[in-house]
Amino acid sequence: MSDAERTEIELEEEAFLPQGAPGETPFAELSRLMVIAIDVNADDTLSWNAQPAPNGAWTTQWTRINDTAYSVLATGATSDGRVAMAAQAKASAEVQYIDEAPAAPDGAQRWNAPVSLGLPAGCSGFAQLAMTINAGGRVAVFGVDDATGAVWWIYQNPDRIVEKTIEQVPPGQTEPITITVHEAAPPETPWSDWQSLGTDTPVSRITLGNNADGRVLIAAIGTEAENKKIYVNQQKTDVSLKVADWTGWQRLDTSASGGAASAPTVVLDHEGAVNIFMIGALAQVVQIRQQPAGATTWSTWARLGMTGVPLVALTSSFNAASHIVLVAIDENKGVHGNVQIDPAFQQWIGWEQIGVASGFGEIAMDYNADGRLTLFQRVDANADLQCLSQYTIDSTSWEVGWDTLAKSGIGTFGVVRDLTPPKTG
Repeated sequence: MSDAERTEIELEEEAFLPQGAPGETPFAELSRLMVIAIDVNADDTLSWNAQPAPNGAWTTQWTRINDTAYSVLATGATSDGRVAMAAQAKASAEVQYIDEAPAAPDGAQRWNAPVSLGLPAGCSGFAQLAMTINAGGRVAVFGVDDATGAVWWIYQNPDRIVEKTIEQVPPGQTEPITITVHEAAPPETPWSDWQSLGTDTPVSRITLGNNADGRVLIAAIGTEAENKKIYVNQQKTDVSLKVADWTGWQRLDTSASGGAASAPTVVLDHEGAVNIFMIGALAQVVQIRQQPAGATTWSTWARLGMTGVPLVALTSSFNAASHIVLVAIDENKGVHGNVQIDPAFQQWIGWEQIGVASGFGEIAMDYNADGRLTLFQRVDANADLQCLSQYTIDSTSWEVGWDTLAKSGIGTFGVVRDLTPPKTG
């Protein structure tokens, strides 16, 4: 490498290249990755598989959560880092919420009993569920009505403020006085009612994101057979409790962007702006970005380079340096990666092929405790679940081989970071 080339990298602000030895990386989080899935081979029950410890190697060991059969699944986490999920029971069609319980004395994973969230009035079931944490740190669940395409919303109610009378001895006195204080108390009803975010904009699939201040944002695609319209709807206030607290559906696609050929993927960039990516015109990735960050106004659509072959699947995350990373799969099963190095000037390293998939299917990506990204794919042809990891932190190289997490049987799946991993050593 020439001196000029070294200077260019050194001048890059907060460079995404790793500094120092691999064992001295600047990123660390006490977490492990976990996959929750509907296990087709086990009567559609929920099962989980996780790294035994942060950054641990995966196995094919799956453990059933309960004996209920489910048809639709969403995964996420609570504000204190416990794994959570919402799933629709096959027999009753009701939505159930399940979260992680304290580990057993021997460290075994345990789950709290399901809490029924019911169904909205007039809704017979959901085609999709999604969940996230809102600005108040409470779980919010969203569902796409299987019949109408309407988006329904339910959330954990906030704490209420109650008055409490206490006795207190003022400084320098011996006799207590009675005073009234205000303190937080659990809500009388743990969950809100289901609310519809409108029926005038039917959608087929949603992707959730959060603004930098925690406000929830929904990116959705329409019900068209192809070239689907894309919409966005986001909360206007930190404490959003009613439909009026949302901006309403805003259409984003244009003749230049083309319609959506994939579900959108949503990610925050280094400057706190929400970015939405999709496979659009020419079967390539197009991008739109909040302008300014946190606003309801958006940039024009941009294309961040082309792969030279039509793309069929897309996912996103961010690396240890908070730079956006995209991974896409093409129609020939080629796996392509791209990394953003500057959000303000929209600079990317460019697409490069990082591997070959064994088939086609849903993909997802998240980071390990050491910051390395791992890509997960459910292979539709045989319902396998496989994963592929970055070679090291912030690397543009990826491991040569895929790891197999399940040989057949995987239906819908979700990847979460468990911030309460079992104690080791």
